[in-house]
Amino acid sequence: MELKDLFGKQISFFDVDLNSKDEVIEFLSKKLQEENYIKSVEDFKAAVYKRESEGSTGVGDGIAIPHVLNPTVQKSAIAFAKLKNKIDWQSLDDQPADLVFMIMTNGKDGNEHLTALADLSGFLMKSDVQAKLRGAKSIKDVQSAFTKEEKKVEKVEKPGSYDVIGITACPTGIAHTYMAQEKLEEYAKAKGLTVKIETQGRRGIENKLTQEDIDNAKVIILAHDKALEGLSRLNGKKVIDTHTKEAIFKGDQLIEKYQKGEGLTEVKAAADSSESSEFTMRKFLDVKGNLLGGISRMLPFVVAGGIILGIAFLIDFATGGGTAPDSSSEIFKQWLLSNEGKTWADFQTYWMGNFGTHNAAAGWFAAIGKTSMSMMVPILGAFIAFSIVGAQGLMPGMVAGLFSTNVMGFAYSGNETGWDGLWGRLLGDSLKGTESGFIGAIVGGYLAALLVVGWSKAMGKFPKGLQGARDIVFIPVISLLSISLTMFVINIPLGFVMGGISLGIQKLAELNLLWLVSILIGFMMCVDMGGPVNKIAYSLGNLAVGGKLVTDATTQGYSDQTIIMASAMIAGMLPPIMVAMSTVIFPKAWTAKDRDAAKANWLMGACFVSEGAIPFMVKDPKRVAVSAMAGGALIGGLIGALKVKLLASHGGIFVFPLLSSSYLENGTTMTGGSIALGAGGALLILLGASFLSAMILGIWRTADIKTGKLVLDSTNGVKESILSKIEAVKANEKIQNKEEKLNVLNNKLAKYGEFETELVTKQKAYQVQLAEKAKLKEVRRVDK
Repeated sequence: MELKDLFGKQISFFDVDLNSKDEVIEFLSKKLQEENYIKSVEDFKAAVYKRESEGSTGVGDGIAIPHVLNPTVQKSAIAFAKLKNKIDWQSLDDQPADLVFMIMTNGKDGNEHLTALADLSGFLMKSDVQAKLRGAKSIKDVQSAFTKEEKKVEKVEKPGSYDVIGITACPTGIAHTYMAQEKLEEYAKAKGLTVKIETQGRRGIENKLTQEDIDNAKVIILAHDKALEGLSRLNGKKVIDTHTKEAIFKGDQLIEKYQKGEGLTEVKAAADSSESSEFTMRKFLDVKGNLLGGISRMLPFVVAGGIILGIAFLIDFATGGGTAPDSSSEIFKQWLLSNEGKTWADFQTYWMGNFGTHNAAAGWFAAIGKTSMSMMVPILGAFIAFSIVGAQGLMPGMVAGLFSTNVMGFAYSGNETGWDGLWGRLLGDSLKGTESGFIGAIVGGYLAALLVVGWSKAMGKFPKGLQGARDIVFIPVISLLSISLTMFVINIPLGFVMGGISLGIQKLAELNLLWLVSILIGFMMCVDMGGPVNKIAYSLGNLAVGGKLVTDATTQGYSDQTIIMASAMIAGMLPPIMVAMSTVIFPKAWTAKDRDAAKANWLMGACFVSEGAIPFMVKDPKRVAVSAMAGGALIGGLIGALKVKLLASHGGIFVFPLLSSSYLENGTTMTGGSIALGAGGALLILLGASFLSAMILGIWRTADIKTGKLVLDSTNGVKESILSKIEAVKANEKIQNKEEKLNVLNNKLAKYGEFETELVTKQKAYQVQLAEKAKLKEVRRVDK
């Protein structure tokens, strides 16, 4: 099937009077349904907007290519609209669009979809095709513009003697890959140069460069937005390394720069396999992309593991696991036999510390949840490294994450015998059992990638016969040893810092300053939400439950020290609940993807799984962490003021009946009144502080979005939600006051359109301010 055959008279429109991107999408969607190209306007538009949220399809030169691969499409086609007025499509060159091509397929023939996109992108880069389309008045004119001409074979003096060669690739492997190819070919031919461009797109590697092509080339340009494959072919060659956007709009300048010897870098690729990546320092600078690469892979472990762990707590609570058996029970007697010298209080601590595992069915779910969540931090480290250096970074990045969390206990453990605590034996007591949490995994992921790059460059001149062993044996082994040594060193200063904090808080508790300790504990629980600071606060709570935080039984602090555990648990529940609340109260301030992910945080917060907030904090560390810390400190202060105590070390909402206030206790014995005040007060404090933190977070994000300081990385879904409501009202024949409701919704849509337009203006203005500040800073630096 040729490209021109995908166009049809019924879905091609000329000089259409439309004034916005939304109007074009709405218009084409309705026409496609009328002509039976799609089944559902709503589903089709949702797919269009989803693709737009991943990156603008405005490719420049006044052209937009929205594309959809969705089951609602009944037959593959390309809808065409030549617009009477140019409209904003957030194009790569910031110019409005007047030619729109809507590509659609149902996914049953993926190659057809990809081929159409690739062919269309190539055609549209030609100025003569653009001119024909802007002058088109009928479907015949459009089909004529896309009719393939017989390509003239380029005559070269000998095979492989091209003046200009290059490789193009973009993340999706569709439009920009082939647009960059077409433009580079056009620029080279305009200069009278022969040219060959390899593409690494969704259809695989096409027009592959041979070693002869590479050896004889006079200009080599690599235009890509992702790692390239097979770069060892170019080892030792000088190239211009740039992005597809530069090749599309400034390809002629790139050729001239190469000829002048400006901006060249030497290729030093690590391997010649399909998984090889180009190792350059440029990839380290994409901090946001690298973090998101790790977060996106980590998120399923957090969400799924947290929910399943919550099921374990629920089952154990329902079957009586939330209350320890009495002192006459056989379970307690058996426990004493294997724990000589322990007391009933110790047994209670043990029992509640293992809440979620007492019932066999609960334990089955708990094992799944704990296993999943224990892999959260290692996966983060692994895929941060992977996003920088590819497959070579997976192993050292994951090992960095494992040592950051001490999941398996080989390195640090209280039991330093056999295979346990092997690193701890080399360290003093104050440094043992330390971990750096997700912060260590982030740092470790970057360091792992840096080590892989360093060792790959160091071994770049291995003989060809040893290159296979280098990539499979030498680099992995040395990278593993290097990152392990690095994490061992990182954890030593971390141990001093964390040990000092812990000792300081214990001293405050011994001085009967439990109200101040309670505030600090609440604050610390929200600093890193499952990281090392959080773990210190939680471990101090556990010490308090065991009567080991304040050891002088003659002080008031001794009997009230479990206030610390109550502060730790209630504050630890806040971060995920805060995020979930904020996404509900401030939907415009979050992406649709964020709001969906946050739904699981209600359950994780209720179950005291603080880690549910980590993905949101890593994406927006300043606002999320500060908002949570404010709420955590407030919780600590109020829990301390109300003297709420807790003997259980875990369980979240399921152990609230064990909360008690000292004010209404009979000596040290809980009463109905003390439990009511403790549990009821704690619940109100949690909800109130979570609401306050959610308001701080939402208002802060909204303000920064409006000023352009914060840009959402994809659509917030508000517009799509309004559009779906409009379609639902239109389709419902039984609804009353239909016109009135449609007017209300259309007014909302118009206002939101104005809001988005204003945002774009402010965001651009803010970027200009940042650029000016950077220039002034550079001027001051030069003057000094």
